[in-house]
Amino acid sequence: MAFLIRSSDVFKETNLSISNGQCSVTPTTDNIGSLPTLYSEHGEFNHQANSYFFYQKAIKKAIDLQPCAQALKDYYQFLEDENLQWDMFPPVKRLKPTYLFRSHLLKLIKKGKLAHSTASVRMNQVVNYYKWLMHDGYLKIKNEKEAPFRMEFISIKRTDMLAHIAPNSIIETSDLRIKVPRDSDSKNIRPLTPLSQDALSTLTTYLPVASEELGLQILISIDTGLRIQEVATLTLDALNIAKPLTESVHRYEIAVSPQRNGVQTKYSKERTIEISKTLLDKLDVYRTSERRLKRVIKLNTKLDNLEESAKGLSYETVEALEFCLNHEPLFVSEQGNPVSPKSIEARWRELRATIKQTTPAFEHRFHDFRSTYATYRLNDLLEAGLPVVECMELLMGWMGHKNESTTLKYLRYLKRKEVFKVKFGILDSIMHEVWEGENE
Repeated sequence: MAFLIRSSDVFKETNLSISNGQCSVTPTTDNIGSLPTLYSEHGEFNHQANSYFFYQKAIKKAIDLQPCAQALKDYYQFLEDENLQWDMFPPVKRLKPTYLFRSHLLKLIKKGKLAHSTASVRMNQVVNYYKWLMHDGYLKIKNEKEAPFRMEFISIKRTDMLAHIAPNSIIETSDLRIKVPRDSDSKNIRPLTPLSQDALSTLTTYLPVASEELGLQILISIDTGLRIQEVATLTLDALNIAKPLTESVHRYEIAVSPQRNGVQTKYSKERTIEISKTLLDKLDVYRTSERRLKRVIKLNTKLDNLEESAKGLSYETVEALEFCLNHEPLFVSEQGNPVSPKSIEARWRELRATIKQTTPAFEHRFHDFRSTYATYRLNDLLEAGLPVVECMELLMGWMGHKNESTTLKYLRYLKRKEVFKVKFGILDSIMHEVWEGENE
């Protein structure tokens, strides 16, 4: 099976010297940090893919190579399973490895094992990889029939503030693209499904059944809008810099980013989030609890001997452990590892299955807690009489949205769903119910 290993620091320039018949390489300048390194199932170094990783980090200054590394790992694993060659392209389209991989992804989507958006990202990563292979001479194409795919140009309708000047944009794509279905009503890539008041009440009754960690993780996402990756990597350093908002004694703000306090935000972008004092107090109690400290002791033991501890672990886990050297995570597993988004998702699915035994219609994903925060919070700002533009700017900052169009979908949703036009305070009251229930 193809596998990835996280390398040590990589340098763009080195010095080669020979002394007493022995060669030695000494790094000089331009340390670009650690890189994912792809190997075949037989342990063979994948020269093309690893050169591409180096190009992305050293030349393109890529911050996060995880989507690229995962896509190429899956692609080369597929090639191994089907006994295909990455550089052999028969003239018949359906026999080309790239088109066969696309069909493979579509089958996974149909079986419910892969989301459309994830499949689209992986296919796009493979296409970009082949563009680079052809550009840098690793793959030579003599004619169109030998090409790994066919390029296309499509017109898309613009919705930004300059749409009246140029209503359409022409973008370059390929015939390998996988379309992500859009909701027919909202036209969003993924329909919003925030929890209604009834769903929140149902969730509240089941939170005592969940582990203490999962309960806190759910409430953090509902109260702050943090993504699951950000919840998993929340650190003590982040909690330490929480400061009260000048206009409210009940809510605090925290600046989060990988560089500042180890929180793995999307695109590694720094942003400020808000959090209630009630939840912050609860997290302060948990961070010093005996339950958590026992787990932290196991983590510190691994960190003291990281090289030995890293053996047999995936490079994602090793990378997470390395981050712990500088920033202690709030959540640690029973085994002494930093909690991962996958483990949170797994525990949430277990709790959801329990809820569905009495409430079959409860189908919410963990990600829906984020849209729950955004929907209720936006309505609260609008009800407070703030101008729409100011409300959107505040929410966009808290949510860490890259484009204003992403934030606008919450406004459109509120206009269609009157049931969500309630005060944000309902979320605070729900947390209060949880705390009171624990103390009974």
